[in-house]
Amino acid sequence: MKTINIGRSDSFAILTNNIPVIFPGQFPKGYQNNVRWWGNISKEELHSTLPDGTARLLTMDLDIGDTCGLACPHCFRRDPRFDSVSKGNALTHEEIVAYVKEAKALGLKQVKILGRGEPFQNTRFLEFLETMTDMGIGVAVFSKGHVLGCDALASKYNSHRGINSSWELVKRLKDLKVSILLGFNSFDRDTQNAFTGVDKFSETALLKNYVDFRDQALINLVKAGFNEYIPGEATRLAMIAAPVKPENIDEIFGLYTWARVRNIYMLTCPTTISGKGLDELEREKQHADYVSQLEDLWAQIYIWAIQKNLISREAFLEDGVSLYPGCHVCNQTAAGFYLNLPGRINMCPGRVGGTTIFTRDIGEEASLKDVWVRSSNYQRAKYGKRYNYHCVARDGFSLPQNFYKNIEAKVMKSI
Repeated sequence: MKTINIGRSDSFAILTNNIPVIFPGQFPKGYQNNVRWWGNISKEELHSTLPDGTARLLTMDLDIGDTCGLACPHCFRRDPRFDSVSKGNALTHEEIVAYVKEAKALGLKQVKILGRGEPFQNTRFLEFLETMTDMGIGVAVFSKGHVLGCDALASKYNSHRGINSSWELVKRLKDLKVSILLGFNSFDRDTQNAFTGVDKFSETALLKNYVDFRDQALINLVKAGFNEYIPGEATRLAMIAAPVKPENIDEIFGLYTWARVRNIYMLTCPTTISGKGLDELEREKQHADYVSQLEDLWAQIYIWAIQKNLISREAFLEDGVSLYPGCHVCNQTAAGFYLNLPGRINMCPGRVGGTTIFTRDIGEEASLKDVWVRSSNYQRAKYGKRYNYHCVARDGFSLPQNFYKNIEAKVMKSI
């Protein structure tokens, strides 16, 4: 497929013209409201155990690499308040693969790649994905998409593996056990540039064209079939508008509906309480009505999703409000943990500090299992009874305790 030259045209018009609607009316019965390999655990699997009674470690977040060409001002990961990474303490490719193999013996089925860098700027990342596929491990990859939409960048990081265009890279990914979680904060160019920090880049910098590359990445992924609708199966493509900020909160409902009718999962959430997310949280406090706006947004999304049969009324009443509006509930803190680049294991990315750090150096531990069994996440996995854990990291810290109840009340008035 020849790469489309998007130039500096309007993203909404280009993407709408190139990505057709799949569900113009109601969503089909039995539609899977999920994206494959994110780490959303089913009711049947959550709290399950190995034959010896050990709670299964079903999902794990990972860092891959330390290189990123962007400068997102809210990045939770590239900040010393999260951790410090050097050549001396970063896990190697081989060590990461070895820990995944160890986790597989504990029940691991899927991993999610969070950072610390842009995964596709790692010259061994494609090799890692191939290894995971051979192991039967599904991988969901957070990516800003510039490598997936720029021929020069795709070739730069993958020519040694015979990949010389973004389309060739996307086609190869389609053959693997991979989902793409594409960063997408806004259709507006200036807003999106500010979210990725490229608004501060030189006019001659290649990544000054970030929005063009992101749009091309989404077109490539759709043409490769990542959002193909297969009855009974979740999509393999998501748009991630995280964190939702005062600057783009008015766009989120439109982004959500635009994506979902095209069988693209669309997820948003408030800022993490880690890294530069701490600065974002302080900034949001200057907007007195921000939390109430979030509640209204969540309710608006749920009402639409229920009306369209994306989520049944019964499922909403049973499962409750998710941290991610209109999406699968979050239960990852009862099913796994986050192994980051310097070998530290965290509860999850949502908050870092104190009891959320399970070990500061996996290399000093007897085994991955030892860390898992003594963690608070394991206590939820082994003894918990819930399915929807909302957000253990944010609830009561950056989100008020009544956040979900307020949203539920708003939704119930309308359905």
